[in-house]
Amino acid sequence: MRLSRTLLLRLPALLIAGIIWFLSSQHTLPQLKSILGWDKLQHLLAYGALGLAVGLWASPVFWERRPALTLLWVTLAGSVYGVIDEFHQYFVPGRDCNVWDWIADTLGVFLGALAIKIYMRVFKSMKIVKTNGENNN
Repeated sequence: MRLSRTLLLRLPALLIAGIIWFLSSQHTLPQLKSILGWDKLQHLLAYGALGLAVGLWASPVFWERRPALTLLWVTLAGSVYGVIDEFHQYFVPGRDCNVWDWIADTLGVFLGALAIKIYMRVFKSMKIVKTNGENNN
């Protein structure tokens, strides 16, 4: 049972990484005109989802005991994947390897991991309130 739960928590990160890799292999992607750069927003959102999913790899106990280290670990893991993906794009015709894309990737992973960190903190406080409420009855 534990193996199934672990696999289910880790599968989304692998699927998202695969989707990112597939999209990075495409010669072109649809673009919208934007002052801020639609491309960077796409990177931020895709890697934000990756950060959320990779954040699930760490146990709630690890998030509780070492939140800063866990946040750093998730961010570094996603950032390294971003570097690999940018290098991969260098070899795809019509695509390029761009440091600004990698920065957007890293920021997205960080924000996704931060969302998991906040969720774990809120979930923990709700659990404590619920536990305290049950003890009073």
